[in-house]
Amino acid sequence: MKQKLWVFLIVIILIAAGCSSPTKTDKKDNQDKAENAQKSKAKYHRIISLMPSNTEILYQLGLGDDIVGVSTVDDYPKDVKHKQKFDAMKLNKEQLLKAKPDLIVAHESQKGMDGKVLQSLKDKGVKVIYVKDAKNLNEIYDTFKQIGKVTGRESQADTLVYDTKHRVEAVLKEVPKHEKKPSVFLEVSHEPEIYTAGKNTFFNYMLEELHAENSFKDVEGWKKVSKESIIKHHPDILVTTEGISRSDYLKVIRKRGGFENLEAVKKGRIEAVDGDKISRPGPRIDQGLAELRDAIYRNE
Repeated sequence: MKQKLWVFLIVIILIAAGCSSPTKTDKKDNQDKAENAQKSKAKYHRIISLMPSNTEILYQLGLGDDIVGVSTVDDYPKDVKHKQKFDAMKLNKEQLLKAKPDLIVAHESQKGMDGKVLQSLKDKGVKVIYVKDAKNLNEIYDTFKQIGKVTGRESQADTLVYDTKHRVEAVLKEVPKHEKKPSVFLEVSHEPEIYTAGKNTFFNYMLEELHAENSFKDVEGWKKVSKESIIKHHPDILVTTEGISRSDYLKVIRKRGGFENLEAVKKGRIEAVDGDKISRPGPRIDQGLAELRDAIYRNE
């Protein structure tokens, strides 16, 4: 929408500059020229994004039409369903080369998993950049700027940072006042093993921003935990980020022996949030924060 508005303003300026009584054909020609000029500013026109959050950033920077491929787990925005899919966990060199990318936006973890494949593409002239795993909001904003700089969309990236900051601030201002920080257990997955997020993760950071306490702040990173250890940590609220419904999560909890004695279960403090919105360090992070805030303080 912003790009269309920009094009419209350019057309108006061209008309005011000296085109008397322009015809519809003249207007169309001017609009096409403006669009082509904007397009030519982009440094890359065949982009492959191997991480959903980076894909969302590229779209927000107005580069959706330049994306030729995304990861197999990309699902937003809806337009990605029309893009070629690549298994980001096991990259295929020939498949990537066949897509003829001029830019690949990868995650820093892929240096270890598929570093040789990506390096071979770099050797053939393909630009490859690695985006690190953001652990706080400032690092998310740095990612916006990093991708904006590489793609020649610095001004759009600055605008995205500004807009996202203000939306996040609005969410945080609505955190209810409370005397004691609620203890929250964030369940990342429940099968085949139970996993949660400890300190030095973005999930832990979000809880701190929402003035809540991670019940597993005593562990580092993403950890497998037992049912017994969850009971021992006695969280006030249980929250799943798996993308399942609250009713489905409740069914999972009811099958766990001993959980019926948890205060969280007794008080019905079992919640579900959209895992994509809070796990993807991208433009929708304010929506994820809002969902998590509302889940934690639903009864406040």
